[in-house]
Amino acid sequence: MIFTIFMLLFLHFLSFVCKPFSALIRIVKPPRLPPITNSLLKESASSLAEKIRNRKLSSETIVRACIDRIKEVNPFLNAVIEDRFDEALTDAKKCDAILKSGKMTAATLEKEMPLFGIPITVKESLSLNGMSYTGGNFDHKGRKASRNSPAIEMLLNAGAIPLCVTNTSELCCSIHTSNVLAGATNNPYDTRISPGGSSGGEAALLGAGASVLGIGSDLVGSIRIPSLFSGVFGHKPTTGIISGEGHFPFSPDPTFVKLIVVGPIARHAKDLRLVMKIFTSNFNELSRFDEPIDLKTVRVLYIEKMDTIFDIYNTTSDIKEKIKDAARHLRGIGAHVEQLSQEYVKYSHLYMLASICDIQVPDEMNIPNGDKIALMLIEFCKALLGLSKYSAQLVLSTIFTEQNAFLSPKEKQQLNGEKEILREKLNILLDERTVILLPTFTQPASYAEDVVLKTDCTTYAALANIMQFPATHVPMGLNKDGLPVGFQVMAGCKNDHLCLAIAEELERAFGGWVPPPY
Repeated sequence: MIFTIFMLLFLHFLSFVCKPFSALIRIVKPPRLPPITNSLLKESASSLAEKIRNRKLSSETIVRACIDRIKEVNPFLNAVIEDRFDEALTDAKKCDAILKSGKMTAATLEKEMPLFGIPITVKESLSLNGMSYTGGNFDHKGRKASRNSPAIEMLLNAGAIPLCVTNTSELCCSIHTSNVLAGATNNPYDTRISPGGSSGGEAALLGAGASVLGIGSDLVGSIRIPSLFSGVFGHKPTTGIISGEGHFPFSPDPTFVKLIVVGPIARHAKDLRLVMKIFTSNFNELSRFDEPIDLKTVRVLYIEKMDTIFDIYNTTSDIKEKIKDAARHLRGIGAHVEQLSQEYVKYSHLYMLASICDIQVPDEMNIPNGDKIALMLIEFCKALLGLSKYSAQLVLSTIFTEQNAFLSPKEKQQLNGEKEILREKLNILLDERTVILLPTFTQPASYAEDVVLKTDCTTYAALANIMQFPATHVPMGLNKDGLPVGFQVMAGCKNDHLCLAIAEELERAFGGWVPPPY
């Protein structure tokens, strides 16, 4: 365990050394994104869906508006892998024809097809029939999906119209979105920095106002960290309620199944609720999204940082202030607010490493010589120089997983035992009226090198994955550098509705998503 901690400290030291050079290389500030000129692109999917089914807006109009905006911003972002714009316009015209014919009433559509005519975008690692399905991996170049994943099928049955599939880190193995096939996706608030990962393409399009609703996946924060970096809402559902089938990569390994989830990304909190109602329509015990919640009855715990060796998981002052602002506001409206004890979080980074190293890695994620650390270090150096068919992030992830995060079998067993004890404690703590406010990551968006070398800082987001809890990232405006800041709300198992209720209240109070400045 000592060597594991040494390795983490070494990577943080490298990040500290590299950051000034990263800033120097990118000293020239690039042009900002074009402003959002179509007001429809600032509306929620819920509002647009209501207008469509009541024939106050045509599906073709909003689909065309999103397509135009994607074409406008994608040269800056590099977020789109493959589009189906022509097919989407055809689908939209069919929706409008159905409405014009009067075959379906607004009331029927609201109940049976709540996303009727609404454009969505989809992370490329989720199977969308006929579209690119490579996971950014060179060995799968040119591969197309032969069917829809169950999660995407549910959205299509609800009337959604997919526009494109978006970029991801190679095999979803990094919190920076880059791979050898498509290159790197850029942040809509500053194209020199990372949009996060692995659902970075989705979050970047949404942050830029180019998508109405996005669908991503989350293993150790892959929905929530991009949502932080690109200033939008993202929800990691309770584990097990949405099938991860059709995700690439996928492993039937029980540990992997417990960690991976599919979830929504949106510019407005109520759109998360809309998607979750669709995803949980067959779960009676989760059909609580329309229940009113009196926030005066809610207990809100909060934590600003994790106390660890050399304070490597300390959070920036702007994130701490937003957590305090939210706590003060919730206390002001009557919620019971108190600080969370460090006993619940202080070893979560080690529990995360132990959990990830327990995964039986899918065959497609195996890199040749992955068990030989010297050869992998050479491969990592080649990847940094662009001489490998693998991304540097995937090689680094492989080194840690193949070497069991440099933990001995006894240490892994001990950590997994402690993790289960913590889960029992948190299950008691997080009853039906308790949430925790905690950071999503240690800092706002930064340079790709800085983010990748701090991959272990996903410990904040990963806590929900390893505990199998729901968690929602909440944007809280921009900091002095014009970058999005925010934090996450975590609740107990199957209390997704409680996360979303807090997110909606904080959006009402603080404004939520703020379009990129221009």
